[in-house]
Amino acid sequence: KTEQLEIVWKLSPPERLVELQLTPQKLDHWVNIAGSLIECGKDYNPSSSVSVVDVFYAIPLRGSKSDWLNNQLKPWSGFSRAEPTYTDVPGQHYTLMDFDHVPQFQKIFRSRLEARGL
Repeated sequence: KTEQLEIVWKLSPPERLVELQLTPQKLDHWVNIAGSLIECGKDYNPSSSVSVVDVFYAIPLRGSKSDWLNNQLKPWSGFSRAEPTYTDVPGQHYTLMDFDHVPQFQKIFRSRLEARGL
């Protein structure tokens, strides 16, 4: 793992590392967090339900957006007591919170909160 992190660090644009305020130690920490989230998701079996689900989706990591929506996201409707909403947001799954997309995502997110009376 140390060798892999060193390679990533050496290949990373220095200005991007500064922008993200990353150090080698922080990068290692983020890698650990990402790995832990992946592990949590592998064995996650949802149960029960919530009053309503609002799903925001972007271009997926793999496959088409329509396949992602219809085959991966819509099955979650079984955990919502009301009809869920599915909102297409700009960007890709891993870029929707990037600087270029945050202003638009914020507007969309706020509009959904307001629609729910929150």
